[in-house]
Amino acid sequence: MILITGATGLVGGHLLYRFRESGNNIIALYRDLKTLDKTREIFESYEKGASVQVDNFQWLQADILEIPSLEKAMENITTVYHCAAAIDGLDFEHLKSINMRGTENVINVAIASGVKKLCHVSSIAALGESINGSTVNEDDYFNLDGLNTEYAITKFGAEMEAWRATQEKLEVVIVNPGIILGEGNWENGSGQLFSNTARSNRFYTTGSSGFVDVRDVVKAMQELTESGYTNDRMILVSENKSYKDILDYIAISLNRKKPSIKLSKSLLTAISYLLKIPNLLGLKRKLNTATVNSLSSKTSYSNENAKKTLSFDFISTQETIERVCKFYKQRKY
Repeated sequence: MILITGATGLVGGHLLYRFRESGNNIIALYRDLKTLDKTREIFESYEKGASVQVDNFQWLQADILEIPSLEKAMENITTVYHCAAAIDGLDFEHLKSINMRGTENVINVAIASGVKKLCHVSSIAALGESINGSTVNEDDYFNLDGLNTEYAITKFGAEMEAWRATQEKLEVVIVNPGIILGEGNWENGSGQLFSNTARSNRFYTTGSSGFVDVRDVVKAMQELTESGYTNDRMILVSENKSYKDILDYIAISLNRKKPSIKLSKSLLTAISYLLKIPNLLGLKRKLNTATVNSLSSKTSYSNENAKKTLSFDFISTQETIERVCKFYKQRKY
């Protein structure tokens, strides 16, 4: 039996589609029944009418912060795909609670329940930034003394829990996807790249990063978990691209104007200092120095390990964007 946490999220929803033929053997976790509509939206992106297959899975309401609900969910489970996570943009305490304590709970209950293998969805954020402009690979380590975003810190902490599990006899696969592009969750995470562009966003930042198709991510997760690959991590990146290039591709595919107003690092830094004023008044601060650095840094990630190990080639970012935008227009225009 297989358990999938975060089954109504971007990665979890697309992973469920890969298991659609064996739905009876899948326990899919959700927190709010209304969020199942997000998974139905994802299924529709593959084939019109496919959303009815969402009901073929064994859905179970659970919270990774509530151990009793996890204990019930993991009865007779042999494999766990841990996709649940809080995304960037939330406050630090929320990020830490979901990403770190939630992952700790999932792993502890998995070990106690006799689970054989766990696939943990980490992030390239947990790898840190390059040193002297070098390409980041699986052997690089997170610099706790560096200028890290709150999201990166919590994803690193979650990954440390996964590594700890390997010392307690649980077989673990860790995947470090780049910025994941795919259908679904348009108003959160990378989905905002599409919805904001559709609303004629005019701004872009000067940084670059690694990008990957969500369909490649879940394909790699299944392949690695079902293989002998264990107690190791793998970067999942199709291409390293500038944010400007990605936004341009999206704008063209959505028949919108390309963003033309550059937000330089110095301008973002000035904005972040101005935002300290509401912070002093007890209001939520949405931009800080670490975030400015992340949006402006030019970091590239190696996919050599993935290319040598996986049985498929990554989808190009342009092909991904064209497909996702086509579906977005069908649903939103």
